Amino acid sequence: GINAEYGEFASYGFIFRLNVGCNLSADMLKTAIVILFTACCIAISFAEKDVVILIPPYDDVIHVRGLDDDASLNTTMEVARDERKLTFSVLAYDPPYQCVVLSINGVERNGTYYWQTLGGGNMKWLTPYIDTYVPKKKEAVLFRLTPWVDDADQEDDCEKNPYRCLNG
Repeated sequence: GINAEYGEFASYGFIFRLNVGCNLSADMLKTAIVILFTACCIAISFAEKDVVILIPPYDDVIHVRGLDDDASLNTTMEVARDERKLTFSVLAYDPPYQCVVLSINGVERNGTYYWQTLGGGNMKWLTPYIDTYVPKKKEAVLFRLTPWVDDADQEDDCEKNPYRCLNG
């Protein structure tokens, strides 16, 4: 019930005391906004990202889920390795401990090819340092073997190097 003289009302067994003369709908709106803002902050603090890793021969998509928002590509690959989805090795430069990929699933870079990293919406070239690149939520990151010397006339030959071929 409502006792308007004292500014009290009961709801579901609880008694709420309001300042006499206050606008109940304005107070309820303020409370709803505070609750909504708090819920959004909590949801954002627990948000985790998913990243997809694509490696040759591109017949399997590696999903890495539940990453922290600030997880680097190196961390993403370590989680995938820990989940037994891929193997890889890196060369760490000292300092500042920048890591480049040496091998993925037993396929090593060599004097002719290196592991190129592509990502983003248009699969553009990314930094070669996988510990400094932070993939975005739901980003796909593609690895491919790329010639050390960029020869614009060279075509991807799937028969010569299936790890370089992108189109089957």
